[in-house]
Amino acid sequence: MKSINLKFYLLLFFLFFLNSNYLQAKEQPRISLLTCDSGDELYSTFGHSALRVNYPELDKDIVFNFGLFDFSTPHFYLKFIRGKLKYMLGIQYMDDFMEQFKWEGRSVKEQNLNLTEDQSKELLERLAFLYLPQNRYYYYSFLYKNCTSELRDIIFPLVEQSQELYEAESAGFTYRELLNNYIKGWTKFGINLILGSSLDKPANKYESMFLPENLYNGIAILKNGDLSIVSEDVYLYRAVEKEKRFSFAEIILSPLVVFLLLFAIMVFLVARSYTTRAKRRYNFYSNLYLGLLSILGLILTIIILITEHTELYSNYNLLWCNPLFLLVVLASLKRWKKAERLFSAISLIFLSLLQFVWACNIQYAEPGFIPIIITLALLFITRIIFSKA
Repeated sequence: MKSINLKFYLLLFFLFFLNSNYLQAKEQPRISLLTCDSGDELYSTFGHSALRVNYPELDKDIVFNFGLFDFSTPHFYLKFIRGKLKYMLGIQYMDDFMEQFKWEGRSVKEQNLNLTEDQSKELLERLAFLYLPQNRYYYYSFLYKNCTSELRDIIFPLVEQSQELYEAESAGFTYRELLNNYIKGWTKFGINLILGSSLDKPANKYESMFLPENLYNGIAILKNGDLSIVSEDVYLYRAVEKEKRFSFAEIILSPLVVFLLLFAIMVFLVARSYTTRAKRRYNFYSNLYLGLLSILGLILTIIILITEHTELYSNYNLLWCNPLFLLVVLASLKRWKKAERLFSAISLIFLSLLQFVWACNIQYAEPGFIPIIITLALLFITRIIFSKA
């Protein structure tokens, strides 16, 4: 995915597809699925897919790429958060496409598709239709409409009953489990914070192919009649594997360790809070902790309210990342002891409901969340006790 020049790709469209009947009459193109490895940037973490159309005799070798967007779009990040950012189908020269992934150090695999002449014609007509100016743009959805799922939905209808067979078979994982295989550390913490409980439902094999590697594996075993739909599977570019080194800093700075450390600090402050001076210090850090989580919860609530990304809905993390905890902080600052006890007790109920959500597997419990919940429970219990004094 990268910034694009619309005029350039519009020119390519006229060059290659206004004359499509002539090209098809001369020779049947080689059509193949390209699967690209993960990259270092967040948007490339899960890999990439594209479709190659090659006319060797005519020296026409192009790539259809559904993963393009324009960084110069006004209010780019706001539109992305709201689910209003338009992605598009673009056309690239194969050489340019490969140079990009070589430069990024990402391997590229190719699966040549064993299609009949009628299937190739149907696929090309579908691509030409989708590339029309009124059709090439689409609203991106991470799980349901992305660069890979668009190709899945083009290839599978070519083969009779293939979609139904894959939909009838479970992938053996939830959407969230599929994603968690690719992420770790603070990235995993943040993604599991913002994505709601809809990701915790089981995915069937067809649905799981929103991820490039899953589409690659699904196509590999797909039959086109009596033959495999993949006639050849090769690496076009194999990147040098990066050596995985043990990182002590990565472990120490992981969410789980950081929040366990904060919990230990809070326990120490609680133990010292029997003196007046230590109690003031404890209240300050306790209010700061609750205040930061409340602000984070407020931001998360606003994002959920304004977005059309359905993956963010029904997010039970708001039970612990809760903007209502600000009421506890306010009552503490105003010295409203009864109100502080009441709001702390209500907050403990929120945390108890979260345990039910986790126990019933309604939503995934990220390990980094657990010490946060324990710390919150400690803060609310001690407030109920101390505010009686």
